Amino acid sequence: MADGSSFETSLAQISKKIDEQARFTRSVVIICTLTILGVVFYTMTEMFSSLPANCVMQFMGNMEKIVQEWKLIEASMANRAKKPALAPAPAPPPAKPSPEKK
Repeated sequence: MADGSSFETSLAQISKKIDEQARFTRSVVIICTLTILGVVFYTMTEMFSSLPANCVMQFMGNMEKIVQEWKLIEASMANRAKKPALAPAPAPPPAKPSPEKK
């Protein structure tokens, strides 16, 4: 009987250690997950708060190219307005029935 009770006590101690380690592991996983979520939330907040300013700065940096393209588009539209519209293409002739269908 002594062997059975010592086996049971050692099994109970091992079970207790496993439960403690599992509890610790769950706590670490929860803390790490919350930390990662916090970092992602902070990063997204910072990104969206600085995004409009960065877009404006990018636009202002390319202003010369944009103005050149704008002028080319206006010139092209003015040239198109001066040219008369092309006549529509004639309709294709109706299809003739094949002699096999007769």
